[in-house]
Amino acid sequence: MATGKPIESAEYILHHLTYLQLDLKSWKIVENSQNFWVLNIDSMFFSILLGLLFIFLFWPVARRAKSGVPARWQSFVEISTEFFDHQVKDIFHKKSSFVAPMAMLCGFWILFMNLMDLLPVDALPAAAGAVGIGHLRVLPTSDPAITMSMSIAVFLLTFFYSFYNKGFKGCATEALFHPFGKWLFPVNFVLKVVEELSKPLSLGLRLFGNMYAGEVIFILLACLTLSYSAPVHLSGVGTAEFFIFAALAVATVFLFAYGRGKWLRAWIPLGLMLVIAIGSVGGLLPAIGGSTYWQILFETGWGIFHWLIIGLQAYIFMVLTVGYLSMAAETH
Repeated sequence: MATGKPIESAEYILHHLTYLQLDLKSWKIVENSQNFWVLNIDSMFFSILLGLLFIFLFWPVARRAKSGVPARWQSFVEISTEFFDHQVKDIFHKKSSFVAPMAMLCGFWILFMNLMDLLPVDALPAAAGAVGIGHLRVLPTSDPAITMSMSIAVFLLTFFYSFYNKGFKGCATEALFHPFGKWLFPVNFVLKVVEELSKPLSLGLRLFGNMYAGEVIFILLACLTLSYSAPVHLSGVGTAEFFIFAALAVATVFLFAYGRGKWLRAWIPLGLMLVIAIGSVGGLLPAIGGSTYWQILFETGWGIFHWLIIGLQAYIFMVLTVGYLSMAAETH
């Protein structure tokens, strides 16, 4: 994106929504390809990397856990384990040695992927551009291929678990003779197919839709600065102005959150906001100044709210996965 000329909004948005793709037939890097044999390298890379990060953070604690006063990280892992175990016991009423660990892996893996949305919009794409990578999307859960792959894996797991617990006869009886009896078995079968297909669709599309919308909002907020949103696009003077107003924005947020007394907690940050707003409208401040300041403030506000969406989507995916497994294990 470092073209040395102003960047239009449409070009900026399209750039950030373009995957780094590999055509598996020609083994060449492509852009915006809709072919089936195309791999989104960035989504695969970050999803695998974050899965390995979960293992790296949690596995050593599980191996070396000891009685006595635990360290902070061990305390966090123990609290998380108890939380997931409690959630599984409330939903899944049979005995299983893998459902709770699977739920914990599922919940944290999606949470780690969702947290990538809180990184500055231009940070990793600009770093990738510096080494010759033209496009990079860092949020795996905004890729429908990733979310639908995970939901299809859950779909296949529920089928396996259903056959494991009920056998072929039990699964066939449930699919053909419920809920309307054996004389309406075609209707029962159609309803069963619709019910089963709705599970992966509800899992994958819900996660994708929420995270994609959050990503787009961050990109739209970053459009307030366009080519100014990353210092690599600026001259020496522009870079200095960028960091000055970025520091003012961070100071405003810090004072609102941690300031003491009336002046530090309210009047000084409100005064900063008023002065910069008037200066930007009146042309008294450089264009990059007001744009940088308001972008950081708006993205901070949206980021605080987005924390709720990030955690909630990971939790919902985990709970629905355990719920579908519970339905598969029970006889209806």
